[in-house]
Amino acid sequence: MRIKEIFIVSIIVLFFNNSYAQEAISVKEKSWYVPDYVKTQFAGNIGLVSVGAGYQLFDKVLYTELLYGFVPKSASKADNIHLITIKNTFPIYRKKIGDNLTITPIAGIATTLDIGTNTFTTLPSKYPDGYYFPTAVHFTLYGGALVHKDFKKPKFFKGVDFYLEFGTVETYLWYALTISEVDLIDVFSADIGVNFYF
Repeated sequence: MRIKEIFIVSIIVLFFNNSYAQEAISVKEKSWYVPDYVKTQFAGNIGLVSVGAGYQLFDKVLYTELLYGFVPKSASKADNIHLITIKNTFPIYRKKIGDNLTITPIAGIATTLDIGTNTFTTLPSKYPDGYYFPTAVHFTLYGGALVHKDFKKPKFFKGVDFYLEFGTVETYLWYALTISEVDLIDVFSADIGVNFYF
């Protein structure tokens, strides 16, 4: 799914939510196990496209999410890649920029497990000890900003976030710091995403 398609779907959901909300009553109290929000993200070293759900913890100090990411063969130039990620985002502070809008600088770390067949968590016996590091687990560091909008008369969703992040994977950062031919700027990439709150 491309950036354009993600935003088109988001706008359709926003329109539907706002239209339906005109005859809405109120949002029912949700159970503790129901996630606080669902999300979709484009890029960001956790899949070309990733989807999942998350919780706002400790009075919104931490956003923790479980995501499934996918990279198709056409993008990986090899096989399809399937990824499971736990993403932890920390809002640094919140600044109101209108009646229903809040902008928040964010930082975070994600742990990703490649569940495909091209990676390994323990070194295969065909390699000598220490020849490779495990390739199935990666850590992503990132920072960016999100804009949150509250809906005045919610029915399905109480609000939405749009966010932009810049990040890198720990191995990319290691190469940039230890190999002079790798520029630091080349190991960072951008991602965008949307959260819809229940």
